[in-house]
Formats: sequence, structure tokens, C-alpha cells
Amino acid sequence: MRSIRRKTEAAFGALLAAGAFGCREPPPAPLPHGSSPAPVRGGEMHLASFGDIKSLDPAVAGDTLTGEVIELMYAGLVDFDAQGHVVPDLAERFERSDDGLVYRFFLREGIRFHDGSPVTARDVKRSIERTLHPDTPPTFSAFYDRIVGFDDYQGRRADHLAGVVVEGERVVAIHLREPDASFLAAFAMQNLRPVCPSAGDRYDDTWQPCGAGPFKLEAWDRGRSVRLVRFDGWWQPGKPYFDALTYTYGMNMSTERFKFERGDLDVDRELLLADIFRYQGDPRWKPLGAYDAAPSIGGEEMNVEIAPFDNVEVRRAVACAIDREQIRMVKPPALTPLYRVLPPTLSGDDPSFPGQKYDYAAALEHMRRAGYPYDPATGKGGWPKPIVYVTYKQGLVEYTAQVIQQQLARIGLRLEIRMVSYPTYLAMSKRRGTVAITNSGWSQDFPDASDFFEPIFATAAINDEDSNNGSFYSNPKLDDILVRARKELDPAVRKRLYDDADAIVCDDAPWAMEYLYRYYGVHQPYVRDLAQHNVWSNYVRDAWLDKPPARTSSARASVRLAPRSLLGSILAVLE
Repeated sequence: MRSIRRKTEAAFGALLAAGAFGCREPPPAPLPHGSSPAPVRGGEMHLASFGDIKSLDPAVAGDTLTGEVIELMYAGLVDFDAQGHVVPDLAERFERSDDGLVYRFFLREGIRFHDGSPVTARDVKRSIERTLHPDTPPTFSAFYDRIVGFDDYQGRRADHLAGVVVEGERVVAIHLREPDASFLAAFAMQNLRPVCPSAGDRYDDTWQPCGAGPFKLEAWDRGRSVRLVRFDGWWQPGKPYFDALTYTYGMNMSTERFKFERGDLDVDRELLLADIFRYQGDPRWKPLGAYDAAPSIGGEEMNVEIAPFDNVEVRRAVACAIDREQIRMVKPPALTPLYRVLPPTLSGDDPSFPGQKYDYAAALEHMRRAGYPYDPATGKGGWPKPIVYVTYKQGLVEYTAQVIQQQLARIGLRLEIRMVSYPTYLAMSKRRGTVAITNSGWSQDFPDASDFFEPIFATAAINDEDSNNGSFYSNPKLDDILVRARKELDPAVRKRLYDDADAIVCDDAPWAMEYLYRYYGVHQPYVRDLAQHNVWSNYVRDAWLDKPPARTSSARASVRLAPRSLLGSILAVLE
């Protein structure tokens, strides 16, 4: 049966590819570009997404889509270069003590916030304390629990964070109670970045976002768009290059493609499978497309506090019931089956690692051990009630949800798919006691194994609202391993510890791991120096626009989409 199914899947994939190429008109030619030999200033960048953002405050913004805007609006003392190395940004330099317990940052002279006020060491301390205050939703606070005085500050036994020390107008030192191999990378993340004095020293979701990055906020129409304009007080002379950037939200993916090919959008990273094939198969467009460098993982997130997933045997059954090769067929160019937490870039290629694998017989046995035996011949047994599965439209998960629904029905878990908006999905899936199972994903914040465990599996990452740990999974043994791994400076020892952590998560199965996902994006040729960044998604900070002189209306009409065939139009609707 398995070999027959594989042949069927292969035939389906071939048919899908044939439909992508044969049933659609080829894409129109890329739009013309200028011939400038060096970056020029000017123009406006236009981007879009089917999703939406909830906040522009770095203290609480944790999703990838919001991060694209945060990276433009706020600057950190340090940041990541395209290869994922930590480099100075608002700080002109930094140093670490020999024992690894003190990090000292020296701010550049003359740097300013968007409101014109100077960025000082006191602002850095105020911003850090604002993010790590106990009243702020603890999106990433667990990354910084080694700062001296963290526990007292979080426990309201101290008014200030003792380990963040102002040593001068432009010098701030951070003292750790023990070494932390991932601290510098965590500090380069977005949530501790300095915010304007108007933000105060406590988180407030009514505050007008204001930072010290290369772009400043001009307008935010919640649920619709964000418009940023160049901050001329940015410390790098001549940068940024384009005058403004507008991000439109809630846009249908097919509409994104139409607008992109017309030139109304400059980059498109949310492509239907058939459109990926169209661009990759067209020699005019292929050089203009690329996959993200930063890894993203996806899987089924099961809430361990809600039945039936409070039973570890049910979670193990789910992990065994999922055929990851079938999931891959939903979007073959972008998906790679994943059997463990860590992506290969961090775990290496270790075929001996047990991980989670498809095993239908084992899945049925786990259901029996859980007390819910299921008989495939009669369809009787299993969990007696339908299980609500919350997901959202437009994304990959709209399609994988239907595959998961079929696969889990084969072991007696009957899912009732409920579609909601993307912001609603984020709110519900990360709220305690609300969602039993849903698809979830995690994109690398920085290239270290700790980033794939502590935010989504550590006890400290649990919160009643906006919980990164959406499975609400807690395991003291795992927590202990993660603590030891972070302070371990020997790379070989750290790898063994994270392998042990991976094995625990795979066995306890708060997630059923499914795939490694790579976003494929394509851009118009006039978008220059669009970097493939190893950390930040859709990185446009250094890009510039090289457009030819303005086109006439008749010239613009000549690049509009060719009419679709009837069959092509029908396929587009079905997608």
C-alpha cells in the first residue's frame, strides 16, 4: 500500500507541476529598470501581506511579519549582519570581560531618536527595564534571566534592574550572574531596542511607536497598512536610500501577484505554488527570485492543558500519524520534512537521531495506551468528541490543515476546522485554555539552538496571554538542560545538551514536527541590493530603487497581465 501511495503522490506532483506551467499564461516580462552604477536615493517601496500586525512596540512584538517593520523602525546597540554575525549598530563598539560576565557597549556620538532627542545610556537602561518589567507581557524575557537582579526585578522586590549599569552618557554595561553563550545574540534581537522617551519606563499599548532606526512611523491604519518614512537623522550618512515604505495588510495572495506584476508592489513573498513554478520556470524571472536563508519550522502545536492532548500518549499518536511526505506535497518547492525541533543548519545531518517519524501502527498503539483505541476497519473508537482546529485563510496552513484532518481521522481524532482572521488566530492560539490543537511555526531569531527551544518549549515562556509557548508545555528536566546549555561555552558539549533537549521534546510531543519551510520571494529588477539575510525576513534596510524615467499610461498598459485562459482562471479560484 505504501509504494502505491508514493506513486500516486508522485503522479499528483507531476500533474500539479504540469497544471502550473501548462494551464496558466506565462508571467509578463519584468518591469524595466534604470542603469545607475551606484545606489541612489528616492522612491517608495511597496510591500504587502495577507496577514496583519498587532503591535509596533518592540517590547511585545514577536511574530515574523511584525519583525520586518520593527527592524526598520528601531535600531539596537548591536544587530546581525547578513551572515548572522553580531555587529555594532547604535553602539560604535562593544566588549566582553574575560570571564563572560560583563558586556560593555559604547554608544556612537550624536545618535538621536525619531523625535530628535539624543539616545543616551540612560535611555538604553530605561528601555531594557521597560521590556523586562513584570507588567510587560513576557514575550522574550526568558532570554535575559541571567542579568544580575532579574529575579528581584521580575518579583517586584527591586525598582530597577541592578545588572544594567549606566557608566557614562554613552556607556552602558550589562552584568550577568553566570556566563551565557547566547546572550550577545539575544541582545541583538529586537525587543530590547531603545525606544523614545515618550514611551516612558512602563509598557503601554496606546503609546505612539518611536525609535532610533533608519525609518520612522508616519501612519498606521490598523488592520490595513503601515507607512514609514526615511529618518534623516540616521547615523549612517546617505542611508537609508528610499524615501518611504508602505506595507499593506489583509491582501489576498492572488491580488498580491497581480499588483506585483503591474509594479504596484515591488516584492512578493507570499506566492501560491503554481506561481512559484511560473517564476522559477521563466528565465526572465528566475534570477529575480530566491529562498530565505533563515530557517522556519512548522508543526502541530498541542495544548497539553486541554483534553485529549493532556495525555502524552495521544500526543505521541499524533506525531506518529502524520505522514510528513504527504504534507510536503502541499508545497514541494518550499517544504522539507522535519522530524525533530532543530533544523539541519543547527543540528547537523544525523540520521541516527530518533526524532518523530510516520508509523501508523505505532499511532494506533499509542491511542490504545491512551485509553481511546480505534478500529480502522469499522471506524469506531478514538476520542469521542470533535476537536476544534483553529487556523487562518491564505497561508500554507489553510491547506495543510485539511491534510492533517484526514491523517488524524485515521486514528480516531476528528478535527473540526475553524477559519479565523490571522490576528484572531494569533490571539486565540497563544491564550491559555483556548485552543486544543493548531498549526504553529517558528522562524529563527538568531542562529543558535537556544532560540528553537526556550521561546516555545521552556516553562518560562508560558504566559496567560500572548504566550510564545502555545502548547503550555512544562518539563523541569528540559528546563534544567536548557539552563546548562546556555552557560556552556564548549560547542561540542552544547550540541549534546541540545540533542538531549530535542529528544525530550520529540518524545513528549507538545509539537508534532512537520516541516522546514523556506519562503520564496521574487522582486522586480529595479529593486537593488535586496539581501538574503540569515536572520531577518524580507530584509530591505539596505535596498534601493533604480527605476527608469516615469512611464506613460500607454507604456504601463503594455505590461499588464495577459488574459487568462478559462481553465487557468478556474484554477486560480480553486487555489
